[in-house]
Amino acid sequence: MLLFPLLLLSSGCSSWREVLPVEIKTVEVERNIPTQKRPRPINMNDVYFYVVTEDTFGDFKKRFAKENGDLVFYALSVRDYENIALNMADLKRFIDQQQQIIIYYEKAVSPVKLDKKEKAK
Repeated sequence: MLLFPLLLLSSGCSSWREVLPVEIKTVEVERNIPTQKRPRPINMNDVYFYVVTEDTFGDFKKRFAKENGDLVFYALSVRDYENIALNMADLKRFIDQQQQIIIYYEKAVSPVKLDKKEKAK
């Protein structure tokens, strides 16, 4: 009784059907990586700069307090203002370069379109 199951296990069921040859095929599979939506564009708020000198300070203070209420000063030197402009230009450059990298990768993962001549082959 124990001999029959042992015989079936050791034969690997080869007595019931023929062993099929193994076929190896190389198939080109096109990658399907979905591209993501681009981020929402930047919507910057307006910023107003007031240029006030010693001569115009009195009139400016009255007008500003009437229009806006509180009067607060943020002082920048001319050199600091230039630094802000240079920083903004560098930020713009960085964003433009990042956008070009994103476009490059979007083109790299987009489906390849075959020409009519290539399809006919």
